[in-house]
Amino acid sequence: MRKANVAVAVLVGVFLFSSADAHAFGEARRGFGVGLGSGTIANGLSVKMMAGPGAFQWVAGFWGGGGAGDRFRHIDGVAGSLDYLFEMPSLARSPYFTVDWAFGFGGGVGVPTFNGQVGAAASGIAGIEFNFTTVPLDLTIEYRPTIAIIPDPHLHLVDFTAHLRLWF
Repeated sequence: MRKANVAVAVLVGVFLFSSADAHAFGEARRGFGVGLGSGTIANGLSVKMMAGPGAFQWVAGFWGGGGAGDRFRHIDGVAGSLDYLFEMPSLARSPYFTVDWAFGFGGGVGVPTFNGQVGAAASGIAGIEFNFTTVPLDLTIEYRPTIAIIPDPHLHLVDFTAHLRLWF
């Protein structure tokens, strides 16, 4: 029985690693990436999925700022955000990573878990991405001017968010 297990493991290894292009993960900016990040209002699980010339980016988790100016001061409840990004050509390339950029717009909603009010905000987005080529990983930093819509309308011209994702 052990010989059969070893044979199966060897065959799987040969198929997975038979060429430089064959690996378990995908390259950044193709397929989808999953990790941690911040969006408009939401902080938590970050997912980015390529969609033609652009991409959709979701963040689901807790409400604690994330593009609304008061990030990480407190946790008010659960939140979600959705962005659409226009993916632009690479700014720089090396054998180890590419520097890419995107811009777009998004919004988020936060629902309080205790006493409080529902929050909603909309953002513009301009981001720079470091997409590593040896490991399917991206690190994104975004400038995110945000307008809080409810409960207290106000504008935050200087706000930033970030994401770290593994690509499949």
